[in-house]
Amino acid sequence: MPRQNFRVLFPVAFIFISLASGYSYGAQPIDLAGAVAEALANSPSVKAASAQAETNHWRKTEAFAGYLPTVAVNSTYLTNKKYLVSDLALPGASNAITIPQTVPTTTWTATAQMMIFDGFATSERNAAAESLESGAESNVEWQKFQIEHDVVLQFYRAVAASQLLAVANQNQTTMEDHLKDVRLFKNAGMSTNYDVLRVEVQASEARTEVMSAEDNAQMARVKLGELMGAETGDSGIFDRLPTGELPTLTSGQSKQVADVKIMSRKDLQAMQLKVDSADRSASAARRHYMPKVSLFGQYQYYNNKNDSPTDRSAFRNAYSTGLALNWVLFDGFASTARARSVASEKAEMEFALSAKRRKAQTDVEFWRRKLAYFANLTTARKGDISKSDESVRLAKVGQKEGSRTSSDLLDAELELFRAKADAINAQMGAIEAMVNLELATGRSLYKFW
Repeated sequence: MPRQNFRVLFPVAFIFISLASGYSYGAQPIDLAGAVAEALANSPSVKAASAQAETNHWRKTEAFAGYLPTVAVNSTYLTNKKYLVSDLALPGASNAITIPQTVPTTTWTATAQMMIFDGFATSERNAAAESLESGAESNVEWQKFQIEHDVVLQFYRAVAASQLLAVANQNQTTMEDHLKDVRLFKNAGMSTNYDVLRVEVQASEARTEVMSAEDNAQMARVKLGELMGAETGDSGIFDRLPTGELPTLTSGQSKQVADVKIMSRKDLQAMQLKVDSADRSASAARRHYMPKVSLFGQYQYYNNKNDSPTDRSAFRNAYSTGLALNWVLFDGFASTARARSVASEKAEMEFALSAKRRKAQTDVEFWRRKLAYFANLTTARKGDISKSDESVRLAKVGQKEGSRTSSDLLDAELELFRAKADAINAQMGAIEAMVNLELATGRSLYKFW
């Protein structure tokens, strides 16, 4: 080739190769541990649960404030006034003396009050706030646990979808090769129209399966990116390629849940703590009929000699301390309605907790059986792959010897691709069962990463 033509073709070839490999070059791999870490850092549900825990922490502080005294300072300055007057008749005087009521123009008042008895309503409210805070912390742990398992499941779905796509592509390539061969054989008089039509139908099905597998692989990555809170490109497709192999699970791992306690689940613990909080809140609300006794003290610094707010020589002081009793005997049943409302909320949460606990027990048994089934099915399907490989080998040998036809080889290769796809689906079924079993029990049974 002339040197000038080489100089022209080399840049063109380089650009073509770069464009052809640009997609795979731009896609960055990500492993399971990295996906879980990003999901925990970006998950809105985890952030919302953390914010709720922070809210309940300050509600606990608010409830504890009932044990502490309240101190308030206020000041008044009268810009205009007209004194109240009283008439005093002195003995022997013909006219009454008018005495004005002196009102301080400037007053500074400091008041302190501390509850010493309220029927233990403050104690109940504080206990309710503590339970609510503990429940919120348990909910944060559960949200993290759930996000981790959602990402694990979706990550392996993306990996399985990629593997199924590879099998579909391989199947399509094989069918296209068979179609070329059978057409050549027909031209040579060694095949019939029936053989050509049969292979054309199978090749068309292979193309359709590739399109479906491509869509499944893309959507699996999209859902994984959504769980991770990752940004997508202009195409809307998550451009990170999940890397790794599908773990192989065994049926014996389903026996690990024999002694599991359902109430060890953090979400059930959080619900139980909410029920306890509602019970304490209802107890506090029922104590509205109790009298409330508090200590109080008041100190006043005032000027009732002149109108100057800064003449310190004219200021006087006064103070008072004592006990205060407040006993509400009737408030239009407002307190009674509030107590009944909180009790009804508690009953509602108890029913919801009972239903969720029963569902958890059912889920444990369901997914335990599914795990055992798919684990055994995976073993069987992997055995089918070995048998199908041997069938393909024997079909190729038989075709060369003349004892097998191209149709026999085609059927053997279809069985091989079907066995590979079934093994991947069975393996993914076992992973899904294990993830859901861990979610049902609330504890990790298999180390995925």
